[in-house]
Amino acid sequence: MTKDKWPVIFLLVSLFFILTLFVAKQVTRPFDLAVTQLVQTYTSPHLDYGLYSFTLLGSIEFSCFAVLVMCGYLYRKYESSEAFLYLFFFVLFSFAELVWKYFVTYTGPGPEFDRNPFHWGFVALAAPYSFPSGHTFRSVFLLGIWYHRLSLKESSALWKVAAQKSVVILLILGVGYSRIYLGDHWLSDVLGGYLMAGIGLILSSEPPEHELRPA
Repeated sequence: MTKDKWPVIFLLVSLFFILTLFVAKQVTRPFDLAVTQLVQTYTSPHLDYGLYSFTLLGSIEFSCFAVLVMCGYLYRKYESSEAFLYLFFFVLFSFAELVWKYFVTYTGPGPEFDRNPFHWGFVALAAPYSFPSGHTFRSVFLLGIWYHRLSLKESSALWKVAAQKSVVILLILGVGYSRIYLGDHWLSDVLGGYLMAGIGLILSSEPPEHELRPA
């Protein structure tokens, strides 16, 4: 890992623990409630179904399958150890996210905020508390891998790379918005998921010069 990563990692880890402290002390509760009420000011059944698609993106079933396929593809194509780093930190932070939900006593939004059109899942890991958002972490981690690979891409059509990066950023923002809109998580939960994904992605991302390209 390059030395220039450590200040960023230190900053993100510090922000995550500060946010954890505020959440555990219930400092964020009034603001979280106000944000959820604001987000749910405008609702519609069509919007419910549209934003529910982000729930599928961050589900345990899809995200675990997607990260395995993605890492397998990257290793076969580039023979890069980075593929194993992605998988390792995805599993590590998924476990950390679950542990956090048992120790940070912060209940999620009540049923009065629930706008999910469906409630399903083959794999359901029940946790007593809501911080941080696992769906946000898993979704953003996968999208972050996509963004990072675009940054390494050597292409003359830079506008195509820029367009894809814009799509990734919009999807990342959409994931966080959907978790609040659907009443699954508070804003603080979503921010915690963003920070966890950011830390994991930085730890698992090798410098561009380490990538082995096919002949």
